[in-house]
Amino acid sequence: MGKIAEKRFPATPKRRQEARKKGQVLKSQELTSALLLLVLVGMLKFWLPKVFDRLAELFNHVNALIQQNQQWDVATISKVMIEVSWQSLLALGPIFLVAFVTAVAVNFLQVGPLFTLEPLKPQISRLSPIQGLKRMFGIRALVQLAKSILKVIVIGYFLYDVVRDNMEVFPVLQRVNVFESLTLVSEVLFELAWKIAVAFLIIAIGDFLYQWWEYEKNLRMSHQDIKEEFKQTEGDPQIKARIRKQQRMLATRRMMEDLKKADVVITNPIHYAVALKYDPSKFDAPYVVAKGQDQLALRIKTLAAEYGIVVVENKPLARSLYTQVELGQVIPEDLYKAVAEVLAFVYKINKRRQYYTA
Repeated sequence: MGKIAEKRFPATPKRRQEARKKGQVLKSQELTSALLLLVLVGMLKFWLPKVFDRLAELFNHVNALIQQNQQWDVATISKVMIEVSWQSLLALGPIFLVAFVTAVAVNFLQVGPLFTLEPLKPQISRLSPIQGLKRMFGIRALVQLAKSILKVIVIGYFLYDVVRDNMEVFPVLQRVNVFESLTLVSEVLFELAWKIAVAFLIIAIGDFLYQWWEYEKNLRMSHQDIKEEFKQTEGDPQIKARIRKQQRMLATRRMMEDLKKADVVITNPIHYAVALKYDPSKFDAPYVVAKGQDQLALRIKTLAAEYGIVVVENKPLARSLYTQVELGQVIPEDLYKAVAEVLAFVYKINKRRQYYTA
């Protein structure tokens, strides 16, 4: 019960796409059959008189051949068979063509372009007696039973109704020829078929709504399903966190290598440390080659001392550089004066160092 209640979220586009690849699509076979029956009834209403005319011509033609050939040989029989086959194809071919096109069109409109062999693969669950009992006594089986009973009732009712309304036609059949009898019977059958086709279409619309409800119900997802799909799509958060950590470590390592190029390190002195480099051939203003906060700031100051880089304490400037300037970016214009004063101080110290070392 709890497991079913958990699946209360609608399917995501990814879930729908995966279900489609497996052949799980929204489709009502009843709708296909009902529309096919409706189209065929309309087609026969229009085409059947022409079929009777062709059959009459064929009958007369075959009868003439029989009269002309008292002795039948292989060539005559072949000629008659070819003629019968050709006329039958001309008479019935359009009906089969319309039926085929209608069936393909209705299925395409329901499912769209789809080709998959997944439903044909053997499934062990189909061999399970428990699953078999669920299929036999489940909601789907009850719906199928209800549809079958309803169809039988519809056919029986309309058969009784049409026969009752056309009782005067049956005595007439004894007094007319074969083709006139076929015409009268076809009119009665058309009336019956038309009513049944319309009723079946109404049943099919109800079945389509049920199939839609069942399709959406089977695709529902639990909160855990959505989380698992998110992991598959976006990646496991723990793995992504490890990747980000490795990326930060690599970036820090590169930054520490670039620290060797710095002209000065400006500190807070405890919380921030920003290393600047001025290279007129590269930028018009000094740019940040390394920066850090807390432990990383302490590490930058330690390495700066090892590399012989001047470390200057300037709390407001260090904070402004850290918050306003990213790695590799030049300093903003409002900090030019403060940084210029620091660099001038650094250049004096470096000249003094060079003087004493010389």
